[in-house]
Amino acid sequence: MDSNQFLKACQLRDAGKFDQAVEQFRKVATGTKDPVDKAGVLINIAATLRALSQFDAAREELRIARHLVESSDEMSVEQLACDPRLLQLKLGLEFEEADICGYEGKLNAALTKFNLLLNRYQRILKYPEFRDSYEMIQTRRGFLFVDLDRCKEALPILEEAEFFEGRKAEIYFYLGHCYLSNCEYDKAAKKLLNALKLSLPRILAYRAHCELGIAYYRLKGFAEAKLEFERSAETADPEYIHQAQIWKWLANTSRTLGLKDEADRYAKLAVSS
Repeated sequence: MDSNQFLKACQLRDAGKFDQAVEQFRKVATGTKDPVDKAGVLINIAATLRALSQFDAAREELRIARHLVESSDEMSVEQLACDPRLLQLKLGLEFEEADICGYEGKLNAALTKFNLLLNRYQRILKYPEFRDSYEMIQTRRGFLFVDLDRCKEALPILEEAEFFEGRKAEIYFYLGHCYLSNCEYDKAAKKLLNALKLSLPRILAYRAHCELGIAYYRLKGFAEAKLEFERSAETADPEYIHQAQIWKWLANTSRTLGLKDEADRYAKLAVSS
């Protein structure tokens, strides 16, 4: 495998240039003879296609990758452990299959797959060389529990994940969300602030501003709450504004601050939206 070309493809994907990354990964795969290496490149293609929401195409890449190493399907975890490269590939395959389910919105199916993955490889995942895989699995499980409104189960996972290397912004957001749902407003505010200091996806950023506003409101920081609700409303989709009742929060916050005209304006928006 051409390591330099593979690195270039990864850099393109990290920069959000997904179509170019797929093309570059395909060039690497074409020039790769070793079946395990080639399957690894195909998994990366699948992950990039998943980022493009091309889920069927991503699954096809995983099917081809699995076919390249189909002899490993009958191997036990102990047998796979004798070949760390093959074991890492199998982990990657199963992780990506679970992740595609999650991004498709099949949250329960995705969580079931991640739970099975964690249980099957539990002993192996304790080894330092598989720490990254363990952290990725736990992080996705934590997010899925929250998305399924199961914050009680998510919280211990996310509190552990706070010390992981990757996805810090999202971990802080989901932690803040859990603390907010648990009425731990000071903790929620701190985590949501940490999340917003980092690079959150837009769909989470406007949620973070709104939830930070709620935390501040409950802590009687009404001026700060109003500012966060306004920031959320600037970028949120109309559906979220309605669902989260942002105009109502702004009306109540403005009224508490003695801003009658603003309170009336937001109250009208709350009725009409």
